[in-house]
Amino acid sequence: MNFGNFTTKMMMEIRHIHTSKPELVSVFGFGSFFRTDTPSDCDLLLVVKDDSSDLGKLHAELSSVFLILGKRISIDFDLTILTEKEHARKPLLEHKNLIPISQLA
Repeated sequence: MNFGNFTTKMMMEIRHIHTSKPELVSVFGFGSFFRTDTPSDCDLLLVVKDDSSDLGKLHAELSSVFLILGKRISIDFDLTILTEKEHARKPLLEHKNLIPISQLA
């Protein structure tokens, strides 16, 4: 897999977002950003706790935070957000190729 586009700064920023949002359980990368040198965006899977309250608000907050980060580091993030139960069902075609970026210990 190609991680050439995934910078240390981006990793640190994503981990900071993870630690600042207690509802966020894991962050995974997938798609062309991790496979090629010419990606159009960075696909991320965000896994949130099943018991998170107001998932709509949480989705909006995470989308906003990643929009701001993307503008700052000049990359568009394409987010997929799943609860833990949804993630356990492995609904994504790319599920077997997920790249762990940040996970709870």
